[in-house]
Amino acid sequence: MINFDSFIPREIAIAPIHPLAAKLELALPQATSASFEEIREIQQRQGIPGVVKRIIPIDADTFWEYWWCVPDRLLLAEDVELMKSDRFRVESILEKLVWLFGGHCFAKDCSRQGDQIIIHDWQEVLEFARQHGFESYVLDIDYMPNAIKRYAQPSLTGKADTDITYIAVEPAHWHVEFLQLTTTPGGFQIPSTKTVCSCQIWTAKPFIKNLETGETSTRYDLWISAPLDMTQPPWR
Repeated sequence: MINFDSFIPREIAIAPIHPLAAKLELALPQATSASFEEIREIQQRQGIPGVVKRIIPIDADTFWEYWWCVPDRLLLAEDVELMKSDRFRVESILEKLVWLFGGHCFAKDCSRQGDQIIIHDWQEVLEFARQHGFESYVLDIDYMPNAIKRYAQPSLTGKADTDITYIAVEPAHWHVEFLQLTTTPGGFQIPSTKTVCSCQIWTAKPFIKNLETGETSTRYDLWISAPLDMTQPPWR
C-alpha cells in the first residue's frame, strides 16, 4: 500500500515490471533437495529469474519495492539489466532516508561501538563505497523492525560473560549492503565471500543497558534483529 501523505512519491515507490514476469512464479526445487548447480541449471534452461520483488516498509502505512537477489540463485542477464536500469529510482529513495535520518557507513575493520559519524548526503555514502572498491554494484536492502532482547556481553576471551546481563535495544532501521557481481556460466552471481561495505539508516541509536547499574552504551554490533522479509512472489 502506498500512503499518499508519504514523503516518497508513488511514482518512485513502485518497482518496474520484470521482463520475465511470466516466469517469476515457476517452481524451483528447495536447496535441501537439490544442489545449487541443479537449481541454476533449471533457471538457465527455463529462464527463471534470480530475483524477487522485495517490499520495504517506511512506516506502518507505507511501503516501497525493489528487485532483490535471492541468495545462491543464478542471476540472468535480464535480472542484471533490470537492476541496473532501476538503480537510480532505488537510490533516490535511499537518498531521502539518509537525508532524513542520517546514515552510518561500515566496512570490515570499522568500529561499531560508541557514537558514529552520521552522514546525511547519499553521495558521501557512495564515495565511501568507492573507497572500498565498489565502482559497480548491486544493493541488498533489509528492513529491521524494533528488537529488544536480553544480552550477554562477550568477554575479552570471546565467551559470553554470564555474570553481567544487559538489555539490548535495536530500533527500526534499514541495512543497505553493497554487493559485487561476478560472471558465471549462464549469467552472474554474488561471490560467497563478500567484501563488507554497508550503510545503516537508523531511526534511533541502538544500545545496551546494564540491568544492575542502568549504565547504557551505544552499540552497532548487537545483531539482535532479523529482516522483515516480504517478497512477491515468496522465495521460501
